Amino acid sequence: MQVHVYDTHVRTRDGRYLHFDVLVQPDDASRAEEFAAHWLASRGIQADDVQASRCQFCHSEFSTPAVETALQNPGYYIIEMEGC
Repeated sequence: MQVHVYDTHVRTRDGRYLHFDVLVQPDDASRAEEFAAHWLASRGIQADDVQASRCQFCHSEFSTPAVETALQNPGYYIIEMEGC
């Protein structure tokens, strides 16, 4: 399955820097920022805790079986990179 990868950077009001990728199905590409916010909220970081953020399309790639399973529920997959 082909997925789109969104390179995401978040700076929180308390100074933390988070860098992660949001993987989504091409049909859900417009929801990448929503999925990033959902994932952050699941870690206790709400929108008002975010000072600055960027979520931009990076590239497309073929997914692994684990990613395909995650894309069914909750609809996205996160690759944690820095500060996560």
